[in-house]
Amino acid sequence: MTTSDPSPRRLPALRALQAFAAVVRYGGMRRAAERLHLSHAALSQHVQHLEEAFGLRLLDRSGGRARPTPLGREYGEALIEGFERIEAATARLRARGDESRRWLLGAPTSLSVSLLLPRLEDFAARAGAEVQLFCPANADDLAQGRVHALLMHRDPAALGLRGELLFEQALQPVAAPALAARLDLAHWWRERAPGARLLHVTSEGWREDWPHWFGEDAAHWPLPSLGLSSPMPALSAALAGQGIALLYPRLIAEPLAHGALLPLPCPQPPPLRRVYLAWLPEAHGSARLERLRDWVTALLRDDEAPPSP
Repeated sequence: MTTSDPSPRRLPALRALQAFAAVVRYGGMRRAAERLHLSHAALSQHVQHLEEAFGLRLLDRSGGRARPTPLGREYGEALIEGFERIEAATARLRARGDESRRWLLGAPTSLSVSLLLPRLEDFAARAGAEVQLFCPANADDLAQGRVHALLMHRDPAALGLRGELLFEQALQPVAAPALAARLDLAHWWRERAPGARLLHVTSEGWREDWPHWFGEDAAHWPLPSLGLSSPMPALSAALAGQGIALLYPRLIAEPLAHGALLPLPCPQPPPLRRVYLAWLPEAHGSARLERLRDWVTALLRDDEAPPSP
């Protein structure tokens, strides 16, 4: 007598399941292909194989856009729930792996370059553990277990994460000496000196900084503006004399200390920038987290920023 695995119990290929779940999760083929780093043709082939395996249409392709059929949406939502459970279980397992000597720390690029990279070897020597930086990183990377801990500007509690406030600083307008020499320093925002413009960071958590003073409509700002994707290009542009950046002193401590950037007076009370260390609830109390937290806290405590004017 012979036995065989009944075909109804066999699962389709995992890659096809992931592809279809992404189509439902992100509301279409284009965004799903971008998130999975697949071509549109490759993603479409995965979905087609899934449809052939079931003998059912999972996507309605009429009207020039692929949308889940009712059966497809029901199946896709079940897949999404299943993958989220797998991701959460994986994150918990990684968080509990204290025997590992490697810790993945996520951070914005600005913090990674200015604060963390120069001190990684020091942490490894003190803690007997390796830290690898993952940047840029966000709350999704932490929730899905791609990092063990995360430096972030948003309050972790608002996202269902554990965390603590590491520091907060008032933002400081700064300019290169050559540009500052052309400004009326007491009222630099009132006159359009040659080359004076606001270096406006448009990434999440930063885009509201100049509007804090000058309003939401950039057309009504006192100086022209240049949009930049993150604080690091804004810092580079400020150092090159291409405009006035609005950054927190810890991020620019070295160029301020060496006179490569000069602080300018604030037209009103400045906005605050907060930095938190966040972690998954399952990692709370782990030995690796305690070592990392102690290191980052000490690092920030020892990193004295020059006083604002």
